[in-house]
Amino acid sequence: MFYNKDIMTLFINKKKFEVFLEVAGSLNKIGITPILYGSLGLNRVIGEFGKANDIDVLVPDNFVNKDWNKLMKAMETLGFALKDEHEHEFERDGELVAFAADQDLREMAKIDPDELRASKVGEAKFKEVSAKQYLTLYQVMLRDNYRQEKRGGADREKIELIKKYLKTFKKMV
Repeated sequence: MFYNKDIMTLFINKKKFEVFLEVAGSLNKIGITPILYGSLGLNRVIGEFGKANDIDVLVPDNFVNKDWNKLMKAMETLGFALKDEHEHEFERDGELVAFAADQDLREMAKIDPDELRASKVGEAKFKEVSAKQYLTLYQVMLRDNYRQEKRGGADREKIELIKKYLKTFKKMV
């Protein structure tokens, strides 16, 4: 069941969210309900704390593997060019969209993608990770040595922001 609700209105990341909605609407047409993920998704859930570098999107595993061509075609139809096939990244007008398998949620943090909150904004249907789930994800990612070297400080800052949000808005999550 989908509901039409903006969790947080985005200002700093408004353009990125609009691009996400465009991508989500296109993916919906090929049977994908994407998951808004990463910093853009976190900004939407807990309120803006900074500019997201890219648009992270989770899709069913088969679309980053055997059905990759369907995803590529959908992105090319929107005017995106493949930037890095290994990283599943596309770019258009300086906006970067990166895809990963939704199975990563299950494997990393024991979060079932089928149980995520479903949202609809305009015609775009998508799923979102809750603040509590983001906390779990960032805590798990902090244990990864490679990620810790690359993004450890940023991840720790996000963990503190999420904890502050959860403490302030306990009844809302």
